[in-house]
Amino acid sequence: MPYPDGLDRATELAHQAFSRMSGMQLPPHPDNFTLWYMYYSGELPDLVRTVDFMTRDGLPFTAKRCDELFRRFFSVDSETQAIREAGERTQRLLSKVVDLLQGLGKDSGHYGRTLDDFKSELEEPLTVDQLRALVTAVAAETKVVAEQHQRLQGHISDTSTQLAELRASLQTARREALTDSLTGIGNRKAFDFALNEAVAAAIPENQPLSLMMIDIDHFKKFNDAHGHLVGDHVLRLVARVLTECIKGRDSAARYGGEEFAIVLPMTTLANATALAEQVRKTVGSRKIVNRNRNESFGNITLSIGVAEYVRGEPLNELIQRADTGLYTAKRTGRNRVAAQVRTTPEAHAG
Repeated sequence: MPYPDGLDRATELAHQAFSRMSGMQLPPHPDNFTLWYMYYSGELPDLVRTVDFMTRDGLPFTAKRCDELFRRFFSVDSETQAIREAGERTQRLLSKVVDLLQGLGKDSGHYGRTLDDFKSELEEPLTVDQLRALVTAVAAETKVVAEQHQRLQGHISDTSTQLAELRASLQTARREALTDSLTGIGNRKAFDFALNEAVAAAIPENQPLSLMMIDIDHFKKFNDAHGHLVGDHVLRLVARVLTECIKGRDSAARYGGEEFAIVLPMTTLANATALAEQVRKTVGSRKIVNRNRNESFGNITLSIGVAEYVRGEPLNELIQRADTGLYTAKRTGRNRVAAQVRTTPEAHAG
């Protein structure tokens, strides 16, 4: 979690968080403290935006609503909880199977002793009635063991089914933890995962890898003018266009607020720049319309920065270069693409 550095700054944020909770009569437990501390830090733009909209709309911050906000914006904790619960449930299921196996072992031992006794008694002369009694006893013991095996088989089958359900639940929790709830594409955590995975795959084969950072131009003004519902529609539109434009191993994610990112494995800077132009033109051609009111809000534009990974480069430097390209695009007029080439000492020397 990206807590701000510095004692003075942290103390100020903690004071603001406690004051807010006190003013709203919210219990100052760790979840609420985390929620309001991070709100005042500004480190999570989506959280700030959501809280500000709720405040503007006059929605009260009840304990239940704060709990919903916490679960929405701190999904890593939700994933951890799902894993913890699945682990506990798995342990209970396996313990049950172990108990059954131990019980079956005891019954099997008793069955073995019964057969030994039967064998010993067969060595002695027996009447027909005695032999019938022995056969009846062994048949009864065999039935008990067979029933135990049948029950064990049923429990193992049931346990297997429940473990499959747990695996599916964990996969769902993992997927939700990596998905932006508003746009349906990857979130910041998914972006970090995709970029690390792409670099790990690119290095051994010496394959190209590019990164695209995207920002919606004048989004705050657009949002203030038309409302957050229209703003949410714009974010979903951009996410949909990104998904339509990429293919294969490419991965689109909402980086934060109105900023998006695309990780482009096996893609050169030139090809990534061409794709960025395609994304920019596609979004720019879409009109934002309220179909219920037949009302047009015009068009939106994107500024995009592109950078290609250089072997051995720290990932934060790659992101910074793509961001620099993004800011260059904004500074030079917006609605454009700017490619950022890494300047190395060797390049200076040449």
